[in-house]
Amino acid sequence: MRPKNIMEDLVENKLGELMRSADMCCCERCRADTKALALNKLPPRYVVSVGGEVYSRFQELSTQNQVNITAAIMAAIRVVRQHPHHDAKYA
Repeated sequence: MRPKNIMEDLVENKLGELMRSADMCCCERCRADTKALALNKLPPRYVVSVGGEVYSRFQELSTQNQVNITAAIMAAIRVVRQHPHHDAKYA
């Protein structure tokens, strides 16, 4: 088994909803940039076993972790919305 950073899944699960509510471009590039910026602000959560993944996911559902994930995504959204890696015509 390979190590997996489940923080990627947790960010991905919230990303679309927050990007749409922020009224920003949701193209593949802006989505990837936003996800990368958010993940760089959050601690990784690596798991190897299925049991470890379940336990770690349970911990990640805490209120504080959800707040931290949302805050990191919103900060990333502000950056990408102000400085997209494409012209407005591609949005």
